[in-house]
Amino acid sequence: MTYPTDPARRPDLLRLPYDDYRALPAVANSDLSRLRDALNGRLPRTPGNQNALSFGTAFHTALLEPEQYQPGQPGLNDTLVWWLVEGVKLQPELRQLLEVGVPEPSCLFTEPTTGTLCKLRADLVVDQPDQPYTIVDFKTTGARDYEHFRAQCTGFDYDRQAAFYLDALHADRFLLVGVQKFEPFGVFTVEVTPDMLADGRRKYLYLLRLLQPTAELPSYLSETVRTISDNLGAQYKTK
Repeated sequence: MTYPTDPARRPDLLRLPYDDYRALPAVANSDLSRLRDALNGRLPRTPGNQNALSFGTAFHTALLEPEQYQPGQPGLNDTLVWWLVEGVKLQPELRQLLEVGVPEPSCLFTEPTTGTLCKLRADLVVDQPDQPYTIVDFKTTGARDYEHFRAQCTGFDYDRQAAFYLDALHADRFLLVGVQKFEPFGVFTVEVTPDMLADGRRKYLYLLRLLQPTAELPSYLSETVRTISDNLGAQYKTK
């Protein structure tokens, strides 16, 4: 399966507050992660295991929407957050992309293979004349080095996210940027390869097919699928 990078086919990028994005009645990559976790027998996130997510959210806000950053949040090291931001900006290519890109754009689209209404919220989209249409996603990471982070891109299903976003926006390339949360605070930029995209595409299509009304599901998945579907329906009713 190929996805042409035809600008005329790209859906519009929307500038939405995060709460409005979350209320869109569509399937997000995070929904696919919940379904994956149910498949693998992983427990859903609870308030007790949100620390990594909270730090990652704070870092993303400081990097992409610094005017919205709120210092002094419980359990967060503001100095470390801004140290990581400066580390990213010391990388010439990343600094340039941050200067010209659109941060935190949202998109609503129909995935063509399954006909599923989907949504995404990218970290950064760069659309410049005579340059490849680029999506950049930043990850705080505990990876030891570049090769470790590259392996995590597959193990943590970042390849699935890359394919989901790139296919939706008909982008030319997807960059995954890992930022170490500990010394030496390295920054690892991985350009997602065609093979990684192919693997990621297989992953998201498999999960989307499980969400189809006609899908035959094992009993242990039915509750998770029903919860996701009910949440989408509830969001739709509030619009």
